[in-house]
Amino acid sequence: MENLNGEGAAPLVGVIGGMGPYAGVEFLRKILANTVAIRDQDHISCMLISCPSLIPDRSEFLLGTSADEENPAKGMFLCAQMLYKAGIRYVSVACNTAHSIRIFTPFLNMVKESLPNLTVVNMLETCAAWVKTDCRYRRLGLLATLGTYKSRVYHEYFTEEDGFTLIDPEERGCTNIHEAIYSEDFGIKPHPKPIKRRAKNALIYEAYRLADRGAEAVLIGCTELPLALDQEDIDIPLLDPAIIAARALIYCVAPEKLTPFAL
Repeated sequence: MENLNGEGAAPLVGVIGGMGPYAGVEFLRKILANTVAIRDQDHISCMLISCPSLIPDRSEFLLGTSADEENPAKGMFLCAQMLYKAGIRYVSVACNTAHSIRIFTPFLNMVKESLPNLTVVNMLETCAAWVKTDCRYRRLGLLATLGTYKSRVYHEYFTEEDGFTLIDPEERGCTNIHEAIYSEDFGIKPHPKPIKRRAKNALIYEAYRLADRGAEAVLIGCTELPLALDQEDIDIPLLDPAIIAARALIYCVAPEKLTPFAL
C-alpha cells in the first residue's frame, strides 16, 4: 500500500473499524463532526480500515462461545499494519469490547514490537481521563455487550480509587441490551438502517432503569449503540467514549481544528 503521508503533508489519523462495520463508519463521522471546517480541504486527513473477516467477534471470544478461539487482537494488528504502511501514525480502535485487557494488551504488545512509531489512542482510557477532569458525573450507568460486562473492561478504567461508581444493569437488563445489539430479528448489527423500534425502546428503557438505580449519566459502552440512541431520545446525560477518542485523534495532529465541546 502506498504511503500517503508525503513530505510536508499533515499526519494522517486512522480508525480500525469492522467491529462492526457501521460502528467504524460512525466513528469516522464523529471525527468529521468535531473538526472545524468550512470547506472540504479544512478537514484532517483520515483513513478507516474495515476488515470484519479478519477480526472474530469480541464478545464471543470473551464469553468463550465462539467456535473460532483466535484472539481478535491478531486481526486488529493486521489492520494496524495496513494503516501504518499507508502513513498512519495515530490510530484508535472503534470497538469498546476490544479494549478488554485480554484483547487490547496483546494488540498493544504487537504494535509496540513491530510498529514503534504508531500511537494508539485508547478510547476508554481517554474517556475516563476526560470524565475525571472535565465532567461532574461520578455515578455512571453502563450500556454494553455481555462481553464488556463479563470482562469488566470499564471497571479497569473507571475505578473506585478515582471516585467513580459504575452501575451495571441487572442480569436481565444486560441480556436485553445485548439482544438489542445482536438479535437477528431486531438487533442493531443485523438491522442498522433503519434501526428497529424494539432495539431503540430496549435501550431507552434500560437507560432509565440505570437512572432509577442512581446513575447520574450513562456511558455508551458499545460503538454501535449511538446508531440507535442519542441525546434527543432521552433526558439522561449520555457519555460516548467514541466522541472523546475522536477528539483526541484530532488533537494529536491539529488541535486548532477542534470544535468547542461541553456536556
